[in-house]
Amino acid sequence: MKKFLVLITALVALAACAPSTSNEETIIVGLECDYAPFNWTQLEDTDTSVKIEGNIGFCDGYDITVASTIASELGKTLIVKQIAWEGLEPALASGEIDMIVAGMTDTAERRQRVAFTTPYYASDMVLVVRKDSTFASATQLSDFTGSKVVAQRGTFHDTLVPQIPSVTHMTPLATFPLLVNSVMSLEADALVSEAPVAISIVRNNPDLTIIRFEEGQGFQTSFEDTTVSVALRQSDTELLASINAILATISSEQRDTWMADAIARQPE
Repeated sequence: MKKFLVLITALVALAACAPSTSNEETIIVGLECDYAPFNWTQLEDTDTSVKIEGNIGFCDGYDITVASTIASELGKTLIVKQIAWEGLEPALASGEIDMIVAGMTDTAERRQRVAFTTPYYASDMVLVVRKDSTFASATQLSDFTGSKVVAQRGTFHDTLVPQIPSVTHMTPLATFPLLVNSVMSLEADALVSEAPVAISIVRNNPDLTIIRFEEGQGFQTSFEDTTVSVALRQSDTELLASINAILATISSEQRDTWMADAIARQPE
């Protein structure tokens, strides 16, 4: 996985970043392409992947399945733009992209800037630790008292860290590969993650394990906190209604199947 990430990072750095302009035939989605199983970058063109504009790579994952379904139902061609997490909302506001499908949580703060669809996935929040860690046998959040915990910058995950008693809240990092490296190198004892992402992490890093909590023993969250939605410009009310109508036709069983398939096919 490390070699793969290094290669992809180098390709991204060398790729040209041509500007995009959507039209009646296309819809442009922005995402990191670095948050498996929701989204990732790969070199191979497959039935489920989409070419990244200005890059020789392709983006795949659960988010791409959702975005492709939306584009198909709208009768449009999907264009994928790879954008760092912090740049997604500015890209939406400037018109560079038409929607964000990137595992983004609908929060009151973000709602002041963008409009959100109904959720397209719901998940649990977990912690990822080294298998040889003293925290590997933890069963409740209080077992992490005094630990060093890190989460991704600018996400809801980072706001959960202070719920751990006497925690050392480490400086949040930009990407999940950086979070994984922090735990692997013993800089952090644990990282905060959604369950599907955690499954992907340990699949490619066998020295890590997932700490799941029984109800009432883990992070205190609301339903909105643990769901992800499509983000749109607040002025795009017609598009919002259309996407909500599309999402309403996708059963929870189909969404679970899409996620299981994404986890199974992600690159190692």
